[in-house]
Amino acid sequence: MKDIYSLIRQKETDLERIQHELEALRLSAKLLEEDTRPVAAATSAASTVFNAVPAKPQTGSQPTATPSAWASAKQFP
Repeated sequence: MKDIYSLIRQKETDLERIQHELEALRLSAKLLEEDTRPVAAATSAASTVFNAVPAKPQTGSQPTATPSAWASAKQFP
């Protein structure tokens, strides 16, 4: 039969390890969530550039936006 105090120490050690792993997983999930937000915004911006109807030439002094080098890159779904 095992010593009850030894068993309690082992369970406490396991609990600390699992809590540390959970903390790491929460941090990873938060980083992945932040990482996907800009990609979604960039994808929607790129699709806006590609799906935009050509505008009529402006007669004002406002400069027109030119697509960046990345706008012509192939977009993966």
